[in-house]
Amino acid sequence: MRSGFAAGLMGIGWILISFGAVIAVLYVLARKGGDTLHQLPAMATGAVASLVVGAVLFAVGYLLSRVGRNSERSARADSSIT
Repeated sequence: MRSGFAAGLMGIGWILISFGAVIAVLYVLARKGGDTLHQLPAMATGAVASLVVGAVLFAVGYLLSRVGRNSERSARADSSIT
């Protein structure tokens, strides 16, 4: 169950990182001018927030999967000794 939760966190984190990257590309393209100049602060805030939250979720999922893998391996080693 822990591996499914960790995979879910990593998946959601990766989606948010991708979404933040798309917003960052749109931000760069919107800086060229036009009618979207008034939306630049909101786009920058959304891109940074999405990248940070996505990176945190991905890291938590990765670390949780590593902890789960190590505890399963040690539980198998303990059961084989007795």
